[in-house]
Amino acid sequence: MKITVIISAHKKRREMEFVLAGYAAQVRPADEIIVSQDGEFPEIAEAIANSAHLNLPLMHLTQEHRGFGKCRALNKAILQASGDMLLFTDGDCVPRDDFVDTYVKLMRPGIFLAGGSHISVPEAYHQTHDLIPDIRSQRLFDHDFLSGIAGFSKSRNRLLRNPRLQRFYDFLSPRNVFSGANSCAWRQDVLKVGGFDESMAYGGEDQNLGLRLNNIGIKGVRARHSIVSLHLDHGRGYYDAALHQANKDWNQQVRSGKHVYPRVSPIRQMGEHGNRHS
Repeated sequence: MKITVIISAHKKRREMEFVLAGYAAQVRPADEIIVSQDGEFPEIAEAIANSAHLNLPLMHLTQEHRGFGKCRALNKAILQASGDMLLFTDGDCVPRDDFVDTYVKLMRPGIFLAGGSHISVPEAYHQTHDLIPDIRSQRLFDHDFLSGIAGFSKSRNRLLRNPRLQRFYDFLSPRNVFSGANSCAWRQDVLKVGGFDESMAYGGEDQNLGLRLNNIGIKGVRARHSIVSLHLDHGRGYYDAALHQANKDWNQQVRSGKHVYPRVSPIRQMGEHGNRHS
């Protein structure tokens, strides 16, 4: 069973180098890693070149930057992916060493898996410290270490290593929501619903995919204590409240109307061809 990691990227070189170091440290390596970049900014190519010694099974895709293009970039990667499972994440999310392995172990037919909300490393810290030694040693994922960083604030339970405790806390915090920074779905299911909706701006565009998966009978399973990655925090100057509200309104229509297909996607035709949903 092959798993493809799809990393959305824009132009953060330093963060991408930390992320790739995280994938080099996996106990169960990804079979394929696709860095899909919105834009052709040189920073991501530089990060990949600087990480060449890691010998990752990596493909780098680019596209013209025309505003918020994350969904376009993700769809391009989906079409190129060879894995049975697609693990979606971002170019500023560093995986713990059991990240890929846990997804492979917990995935089963009829579901998508979501690792849950961010555990953020404050920007002031990761911009001034080389995280690679602490990623290699995994000290970066130790709660005692993180608690010494000014501005870090997360429960110790979010960084557990004990599988029984992880699953116990997962059971207490179920949530059927797809997270673009930390989720995995079967490629055949993603194709059935036509991939991501390229008409959507930032804010809830990942949840939209999860809702459409729900509408073909795919249940979302949250594993926020079992599947751990660290978000390298940053400002969000690109956030637009009006566009976010428009996304919320569309998601509500998708939920109530049981829509399966995105409004705009090159993958939609593939789903329609082999699927009777509408």
